Amino acid sequence: MDALECLKTRRSIRKFLDILVEQEKLSNILEAAQNAPCAGNLQEWKFILITDESARQKVAEACLGQYWIATAPLVIIVCADPSKPKKFYDEAGERFTIMDGSAAVENILIAAHAQELASCWVGAFEEEMLRREFNIPDDIFIIAVIPVGYPDEKVPVPPKLTLENITFIGVFGNRVKDIAAYMSWYGEHVQKAIKKGKKLVKKFVKKLSE
Repeated sequence: MDALECLKTRRSIRKFLDILVEQEKLSNILEAAQNAPCAGNLQEWKFILITDESARQKVAEACLGQYWIATAPLVIIVCADPSKPKKFYDEAGERFTIMDGSAAVENILIAAHAQELASCWVGAFEEEMLRREFNIPDDIFIIAVIPVGYPDEKVPVPPKLTLENITFIGVFGNRVKDIAAYMSWYGEHVQKAIKKGKKLVKKFVKKLSE
């Protein structure tokens, strides 16, 4: 599946078939998470895999009673350890830890969808209950809970804001009134820059060969 198509067609699924996730697909998901961008390549993320049915029920209960979560054959609790980021980046380290963990979450969602699996980013949960049930230390950030499995529902495309509503030029608040016109101008601008770059490269190569 094309990367852009995968991004556009991914949906949050809350009903799953009673089919186990294959080991190869799970490995691909974890490798995708491992390859997410992170500050200083510190890779501070941790992943707890929950497959036992009773344990999945405990996760669902901790997620404010969202019992549909337990219908997924696999639940991944994504955590992140802020100790190294804080050591290298001081106060900003905590913010970087959350960013890095979130990047790993997104990679998990996309990797699952690319393999015809479904998932959902769950952020509503009682931290203390998850910590108690799954032995998560107090100094470890809990980023998200992600149920994963084969989908048992089809979710329609949700409404999206237009690009004009979310895109600014140069400074915050400077809206693009005509995104098509801007993109046309941007395309011409990029092409001119590319041609200029090619000329400089040719000139540089010619100089080396002399």
